[in-house]
Amino acid sequence: MNIKLIGSTVLDALFTFRTPRRYPKKPTHGWASFARGGPAGAIGLLFLIGHALGAQAMEIKVVGDQLVLSGPVVGDELAKVQTILAENPAIKTAILRNSPGGVAPTGYRVGELFRARGIRTAVSGYCYSSCSRMFLGGANRFFTDDFPPEYTHVGFHGHYDHRGHLASSEVQRLGLKDWIIKYSDGKADAALVDRWISIPLGIGMIHFYHPGLFRRDGVSTFMCQGSEPMARSVSGCEPVDKNALDLGIVTSLEIVKSNDQSAIRAKLAERPKASGFAAIGDIEKVPLRSDAGRQEYQRFLAAGLPRAMALSTDGQFWAWSAGTFDAVNLALTRCARRSNQTCKLYVVDNEVVWTAD
Repeated sequence: MNIKLIGSTVLDALFTFRTPRRYPKKPTHGWASFARGGPAGAIGLLFLIGHALGAQAMEIKVVGDQLVLSGPVVGDELAKVQTILAENPAIKTAILRNSPGGVAPTGYRVGELFRARGIRTAVSGYCYSSCSRMFLGGANRFFTDDFPPEYTHVGFHGHYDHRGHLASSEVQRLGLKDWIIKYSDGKADAALVDRWISIPLGIGMIHFYHPGLFRRDGVSTFMCQGSEPMARSVSGCEPVDKNALDLGIVTSLEIVKSNDQSAIRAKLAERPKASGFAAIGDIEKVPLRSDAGRQEYQRFLAAGLPRAMALSTDGQFWAWSAGTFDAVNLALTRCARRSNQTCKLYVVDNEVVWTAD
């Protein structure tokens, strides 16, 4: 059987379009500069498959002596990275930013390329699944502080089919366990690796945070099966007493600064102002054309901060995201993609920002 392997994604903590769907949520604690409270949280995941990953190519750009890769891994990255590195010999660091993963073999090959070229890697935001193999390939591996510590982490798991179910035969065929141990410089615990590459659901993952910057009850590593009842809190996942440095996920706890950090932080700090269009709890004023949409808005109101909800201008489509630092961008992007229209924000956090044009 020909299995197209893809990874877990967290491009959106929770989003819905036209008909309500239930997905696990992401963290509900933000950076002081742009989030307004909510309990500290960790990971919630959404598994997107096939065409969803292909809808947006990984962005690859050169910023000084750094190569910045962000977004889903769609399978054409190896050739692009090879060309860029050949043309820019001064590049020393690959920044892996907010990638949900994607095409599995590409992660291996790009990671191997980084190791062969002596390129160091640093995680900026989240780096999951196929992206985590790119990260582990780094000759030296670091965290950045581009985003808050609770949103800066690397996530590993196995390989999964189009339904998000573990593809054990592919895990074995591609030699994932041995690859991880080799590229962790022999430090990864074999028994623990066995566990994380055998997580049955694609939305499950082991998450590694900076042990000096983010800890819950003294722990910075969490094994999530994807079925935890507390999907928005790492307290719902199994704590693991070995940290990223212990297991060779990173080689140093030194913080690497991305060359475009100021631009990233400025973008995150932007917030639309309250418009006075309606009170946040006035469901009748929400310009949605269906009962399903209004019911989804009620679900949105129960979500933690940071959060944002976007609507299409014709009121037929919507999308919302909660508990993630980039909730505004995620809500707008998903709404636009599904509706093929320009969407507008209706609520950001606790404020209605919609304007009637």
